[in-house]
This record gives sequence, structure tokens and C-alpha cells, in this order.
Amino acid sequence: MSIEVDAAFPNKDIAAAIVTSMTNEKVISSVRMTTGDQYFVFDIKTENSGYVIRMTDTEHKNNFISAIYWQEKLLPLGIPLAKFIKTDLDGKHSPFPALLMLRLPGDDLCNVYSHLTSFDKKNLAKAMVKIQATTSLLPDGPSYGIMASYEQVSDDKLWYDFLMNRLKLFMKIIRKNAVFDANLVTEVISIANSMEKELRAIRASPFLWDASERNVIIHHGKISGIVDVDDICFGDPLFVLALTYVALENEGHDTLYTDYWAEVLQLDKNAQLRLAFYRLFYAVVFMRKHSMTTTNRQQVIFNVGRLKNIFQQALMRVKGFGI
Repeated sequence: MSIEVDAAFPNKDIAAAIVTSMTNEKVISSVRMTTGDQYFVFDIKTENSGYVIRMTDTEHKNNFISAIYWQEKLLPLGIPLAKFIKTDLDGKHSPFPALLMLRLPGDDLCNVYSHLTSFDKKNLAKAMVKIQATTSLLPDGPSYGIMASYEQVSDDKLWYDFLMNRLKLFMKIIRKNAVFDANLVTEVISIANSMEKELRAIRASPFLWDASERNVIIHHGKISGIVDVDDICFGDPLFVLALTYVALENEGHDTLYTDYWAEVLQLDKNAQLRLAFYRLFYAVVFMRKHSMTTTNRQQVIFNVGRLKNIFQQALMRVKGFGI
């Protein structure tokens, strides 16, 4: 089916037409979803079912190729991913590279978090620890950082290298944006230097780095599935726990879920220090992300005062270890 493209980017009408072409079902509603930084995602309802379709431009087609790659690795392990039921990377149905999946019941963790009980958060933490442990059954990576496949090899031969290279890049961006003091990142780099021996010893363990407060779909207090797994990170799995901590704090939520997550892991002192450092690292990540325009043309705006407070609390937490 040929679809006329009247827009430079995907819109709800194009999404509806593509789903009709893929499923031969009449679309009742097509609504763009607000979550996600990289893609154009639409919630589609037909007479028979509910779908989510993800689209991007041809420049980012490789990201969808890697998403399919990781599904083939993770689904056989029992990782509860939202499985692609139709893919179109070559323009058969869609003028944009597209991935179609059934709509999972529920919503992103961040959208339902305030309605969850302490009991729910504890059970979700246990479930996430199990999911990440299962992911770690995959082979270690050939290098460190966020990877599209095992065939990709980064320049980061150590976990320490990955962290330091990111921090140096973030410092340049933060200095250019001039919203936050870039000298704060200098202090974080100094702390990383003092932890070099510990960070150099981290193995390239695979984990779902972006299964944080987003991309984890919750239904009736349970995980119904994980979405947007386009790549895997190789390194310290505590990294995603730190991301989730900072993301919850940044959105004004409590951190019971992540507290339970850390409790289940029974972290020793060295692991607790690394987790504290990664929380500081992610405070920098969010500072860098503030005011940026995402791939799918959305501007990211955070509460600057809250983010500054998160950074200072994270810094004090690390210094509490005598660093």
C-alpha cells in the first residue's frame, strides 16, 4: 500500500493509515504518545484490537534494526518485552521505518507510580531484579557502554573509560547551555578518578539500561512488559538503578521502589559507593539533558531548582563514604 506523505515527520493520520495497511483493520482512533525521546509513537485503536506503532526517519533506521536484534536475543530468555508483530524497514507499508506491537495493558511506571502501594513497589522491585538478572545470562560485551549489537565494539575498553568520556562530553554541553555550573562536573570527574581502580574492575555485564521509571509498563501493580529496548548496556547493572533513582526524584516521587530494589540486591559497601556515584553521574546526565531538543522534536524542560538539589544531595551521599 502506498501512503502519501504530507508531512516531514510522522503524524497521527500517517500512523492510522500504516496500521490499516499492516492489519487490514479499520482504525477508530490514533493518538500520539508523549513518552520517549527518540521516536514518534502512536496509540492506535481498531475495531478489533489496540496497537502501538513506533516510527522514525530513515536516518535512524538502524535503531529499529538493533531493536529487532535484541528481541531475538531477549525473548527466548523470558524477558517480558512488547513483541513486534509487524516490522517495516523497507517501505512496504510505511514511508517511515515502523515497528508495530500489540498495546500492553497498563502504563509507564512513572505515570502510575503515585497510585502504587508500598507492597506494589516492593514486588515490582523484586520482579525487576529478576529481569535484570536474567538479562545478565547473555554473554558479556566485547567492550563497554550502550551497544546496538554484539558485533559493535566501542572505543571504551573499560567501564571507567565509558563513564569518564561521557562526563567530559556532558561538561562541554552543560558549559555551552549555561544553565548549570559546569565546574560541578569537574568535581564529579575528580571523584571518578579517585574510584578508578574500582571502576576499572567492572566486567562488561549486559543489562537493560533504560528499563527505569519509563519503558516499564505496569498493570494492576505488576509488570506487563518492557518497551523500547533498542540497545543494551555493558557494564555495571547498578547503573540503571541509579538512573531510576534520579528519574523518580526529578519527577517529585518517593524512592521506595528503588530503595526496595537496592535492598533485594544486598549491596556491600563497595557496591553502595558505586551506586551513590552513579546517582551523582545521572544528576549530571539530567543537567545535560535540560533544554535539549529530542530526536522526535520535543524540548526537555526540568525543574532547575529541584535538579540542583538532587545533585547536591547526591554529592553529599558520595562524600559520606569518605571520598
